Amino acid sequence: MKQTVKLTAGICALALLASCGGGGADKAESKSDVSAAASSVSETKGQPTMSVVAAATPVPGQAVRLTLTLTGADGKPLGPDDIATQHEHKVHVMIVDSALEDYTHVHGEPGAQPGQWTVSFTPKYPRQYRVWADFKPAGKEQDGHAHDHGKSDHGDEGHSHEKAGHDHGEGSHGHEDSDAHNLTPSVTLNVGAEKGPEVAATQTLSTKVDGYTLTLSLGGALTADAHTPATLTVADGTGAPLASLEPLMGAYAHLVGFSADGTTMVHGHPEGAEPKDATARGGPALAFELHPSVAGPHRVFVQVKIGGKIITAPFTLVVAN
Repeated sequence: MKQTVKLTAGICALALLASCGGGGADKAESKSDVSAAASSVSETKGQPTMSVVAAATPVPGQAVRLTLTLTGADGKPLGPDDIATQHEHKVHVMIVDSALEDYTHVHGEPGAQPGQWTVSFTPKYPRQYRVWADFKPAGKEQDGHAHDHGKSDHGDEGHSHEKAGHDHGEGSHGHEDSDAHNLTPSVTLNVGAEKGPEVAATQTLSTKVDGYTLTLSLGGALTADAHTPATLTVADGTGAPLASLEPLMGAYAHLVGFSADGTTMVHGHPEGAEPKDATARGGPALAFELHPSVAGPHRVFVQVKIGGKIITAPFTLVVAN
């Protein structure tokens, strides 16, 4: 079975697949503040906002509860009735450290107050982290495209949407794209001052995790502003391709990528037939179409489910000019 994921970029360039702020409008007034109490607020004038508050000072190796408060452009809280369900959840939350080594994908649960969503995660490093929320207002049609989001002012970036995933710029603070209607606000969260290593400009297209080998095969040179086909395959310990990928959040794979500077995020899923039930199986090949808008290294995390266990595999893609 071969399934296709299209990752087509928007017009504005900034990171992984592209990054647009405010739909091509002038930069919006914005701000991002991280306090010693590990709270952060991201705002873009005329766009939805998100704040994040940690229940305790985040410490590496210890689980911490975060409360995200989502507010619409009209100032009203965004609760369960205001957000559509996508891939089995209302609010997907991606958290990654500044060196793009420690990645977590969790899902918000409604909090005690309107607009509040809670998640827990365990930071691995004493670094600055970025928290992304990916959601779609109720009533908006879903296009299944990758969504590209670029920076906005506040140190967070804006976003635009792409087929089969969404690439979101940091600090986009949830501004909306006319194609996919997903919102992707992001804010920073301080866990420590450690910088961590820079993402190396060396392409890594194959990685082994828990005895499985995950490989990305590119159909050509990965170049900014050009479409490049790619295929993901998963093999077992003997090298045999697996056609037994299990449903994971309503898809056979989840792809989340970040530009090296951490300013944009792409969240993608396979196009084509999705799993109909828990017994469905996918693989051995998942096809992608990559359309990066800028040059430089990018860290991509692919998640699949095998034998009831979620496998997370990191890749490094280098985009040429």
